[in-house]
Amino acid sequence: MKVTLKTLTPLHIGSGEKYPPCNLVVLKEEDNKKTAVRLTTRKFLEVLEKHPEIKQNISENISKPLSFKEVENVEDGVFYEVSLYSDFSTGKRNPEIPEVVHHPDGSVYVPGSSLKGAIRLALTWHVLRNNRNLLEEFRKRVQEDIKNHKKNHKRTFYGTNEFLNGLFRFDPRGINTDYFRFLRISDSQTLKTQVVVHDVGIFYVARPNTHPRTFSLEFVPINRDFVFDVRFVKEEYDYFLTHVRKHYRVELPKSIEEIFSIVNEFYSEVFKFEKERFEKAKENFKGFDTSKIEERFQKIEKVLQSKKYVLIHVGYGGGLMANSLFILLDEETRKQVRNIIKNHGKDEAPLTRRYLVQSENNSYRVISPIGWCALWLEDSQST
Repeated sequence: MKVTLKTLTPLHIGSGEKYPPCNLVVLKEEDNKKTAVRLTTRKFLEVLEKHPEIKQNISENISKPLSFKEVENVEDGVFYEVSLYSDFSTGKRNPEIPEVVHHPDGSVYVPGSSLKGAIRLALTWHVLRNNRNLLEEFRKRVQEDIKNHKKNHKRTFYGTNEFLNGLFRFDPRGINTDYFRFLRISDSQTLKTQVVVHDVGIFYVARPNTHPRTFSLEFVPINRDFVFDVRFVKEEYDYFLTHVRKHYRVELPKSIEEIFSIVNEFYSEVFKFEKERFEKAKENFKGFDTSKIEERFQKIEKVLQSKKYVLIHVGYGGGLMANSLFILLDEETRKQVRNIIKNHGKDEAPLTRRYLVQSENNSYRVISPIGWCALWLEDSQST
C-alpha cells in the first residue's frame, strides 16, 4: 500500500551531522531570505585551496556564509539548494547547522524507522488508555523508576521500558516476537527540494518571554510529499500466532486502517494539548507577532476536521508530549520525569516549546510549530 506523508509544518529529522555556515554560498538575497547552495566537501576544499584569503576569513569566523563573488563558480560542486532565513551576522553561540537526513545525491527522505517509531508510540498510548489495569501498572513502573534513578542513573526507566515492550511481545526481551515485525514500512522515496535553514526559538509557556534563545536548524519545507510502501502482513501475523499457540496480552489492530485510526486519535490529542497550551500562554508572548503561528495552527486544525487525513508528529520539535507517553501522566509525575532529564524544580512541565522564529531589530515573529504532518492512504486494502 502506498502511503503519502505531507509536511504541514517544517520538518527536521536529523542525520546526526552538522556543518558550519561557511559551507554555504549565498547566490542572491531579498527581504529576510537568502538563496544559497551547500557545497560538496570536495568543492569546499577546492575553494579553500584556490583562495587562501577565504581560508583566513573562515578561521576567524566560521559563522559567515560565503558570497558568490568569493567562490566564482559553484556549478560543479552543489550538494543541494538552501533557503537561508537565519542571520549569522550576530554571531551565534553555536553556529553549526544540524542537517536533515539526505541521500548522497542531496535529495531528502523520511526514514521508515521515524514513521514506525511514531506509530508505535501511538499504539502504546492506545493500549494503555483502554486498559485501566495496564495504565495503573505503567504509572506504578514510572514512579518506581523515578525512585530508583538515584541509585542507578544508567538504568533510568529500564523497568518502564521493559513493561512497555512486553505489551507487544510474549517476553519483554523477545524481539523476535514483537508485533511490529509484521508492520513493514520502507524509507520514503527521495525528493529533490530546496531545504530551509531557519532559526528556532526556545519559548517559556509559564513566564514572560523577552529575548528567546535561538539556534539554527535545517528543515524540509511545508507542503512536501513523501511516499512510503506500508504493509501489515496479516497472513504472516495469523500464521505466527497459530504456530506458536500464544497470544499477545492485549488486543492489537490487524490492518493498516485500524493502525492509522489510532495514530490519528493519539496525535489529535497531542495537538489539541499543544494548541490549548499556546492559547493559555499568549500573555507571555506580549510584544511578539504571533499571527503566523496562529495561522499555522488553524491549518493543522483543518486536517483534524478532514476524514481523509491522519495527523501525525514526526521528528524534532514535539517535546515530551509528542515523543513520549507524557500525556498519560499527572502534572506532578511529569515534573519528576522532566527533572531527571533536566532539573527545573517545581516549574511547569513541559516548561518550554520550540517554534520557528524570525527576529529583526529586537522584534520577534513566531512563525510555526515543528514536525506536524498529514498521512493518507492511496487505497484502503491491507496487504
